[in-house]
Amino acid sequence: MPVKSICGTILMSGDPQALARFYAEALGLAFEREEHAGLAPHWGVDIGHVHFGIHPRENFKRSAAGQSSVVLAFDVTSLAECQARLARLGAPCIQPPHDEGFGMVASFGDPEGNLFEIVELTYQFEGGGA
Repeated sequence: MPVKSICGTILMSGDPQALARFYAEALGLAFEREEHAGLAPHWGVDIGHVHFGIHPRENFKRSAAGQSSVVLAFDVTSLAECQARLARLGAPCIQPPHDEGFGMVASFGDPEGNLFEIVELTYQFEGGGA
């Protein structure tokens, strides 16, 4: 297989610093400001082996951001605690907690309309996949 892994996931944003602050507060992530390769400042954090970046639209020569068909899923230690934090931040709950067979899942919207999930896995996914 030519693909070894997913090494990063990137959200384009109209206000990347504010969106990074939202995800930091909502999920306890420690974003750092990044500048490299002539790109405009952006924010990133490594989650396991995946780099999660939030970039201004101009880094990708795009005028639109948010509300795409991609859904980020974050493995959390406590869905209930994370859900309470998201409620305090005013994140809209799109789909309340429900069991999807591999764990409890709830879906939310971020301030720019991106859909994301918090997942409390009942077991860890192992490499490969189907």
